[in-house]
Amino acid sequence: MQSSKAKGISCLLDSDIAIDFLRRHGYARKVLERWAGEGLIAVSALTHLEIFQGMKAVEEGATSAFLDGMVSIVVDIAIARRAGRLLAENRAKGVTVGMADALIAATALQLNVPLLTNNVEHYPFAGLTVVRGR
Repeated sequence: MQSSKAKGISCLLDSDIAIDFLRRHGYARKVLERWAGEGLIAVSALTHLEIFQGMKAVEEGATSAFLDGMVSIVVDIAIARRAGRLLAENRAKGVTVGMADALIAATALQLNVPLLTNNVEHYPFAGLTVVRGR
């Protein structure tokens, strides 16, 4: 896969910071402005799922507009296989991680970009650059 730095993607945004942005938390706006200055911000297709499952119907328009303003990355075979390997490696160490978090981590690794999240403990994967939003 081509490096996403070449495609202009600066980072992959996790759902927690996206939700905080939608809830108008000031820190989230500042974080997104900073990373948007570095390039395009991407989200996983799973981030759409995570956000939509907790959204109120009246929030759909603003939520869709926000997510549509980012590069959305689908889970393809390469990402799915990489996530499977990440889960197996962690299981061998006695560490249990959620499937969605493994897929998001694999997406950032495939794109060769950092993952922006406040849930750093959800992402104990070797080689993954995790940047805390706060």
